[in-house]
Amino acid sequence: MDKKKFDEFCKHLRDQKGDLRPTDVNSFPEPILSTLNMALRVGRVSLTQLSKYLEITPEQARQLADLLVKRNLFQLSPYSSSDEVFYETRMSASTRPLIRPGMGVWKKTDDNQ
Repeated sequence: MDKKKFDEFCKHLRDQKGDLRPTDVNSFPEPILSTLNMALRVGRVSLTQLSKYLEITPEQARQLADLLVKRNLFQLSPYSSSDEVFYETRMSASTRPLIRPGMGVWKKTDDNQ
């Protein structure tokens, strides 16, 4: 992945607010899309894998992983060691706040019966 494309993607992640859901990954450009889809299927990914699959430096892989942690798609894995850092993917869609339905929602359903 070229540096310009990587920088643009990181800027996009920094500019967006809120948590990422696994389904949000579908709008990402290649090769990030296929790499993160693989990580979501497996449930975890290492910095080395991110660097290798995206063809970026280890520092860029760390930067991307930190952004994904901040956006709650990744969390640091307890399997990490001083030799390798692993991230687990978050599959929960409940990372976004739930919205309470309006007060009249039950009345409307009762009126339709």
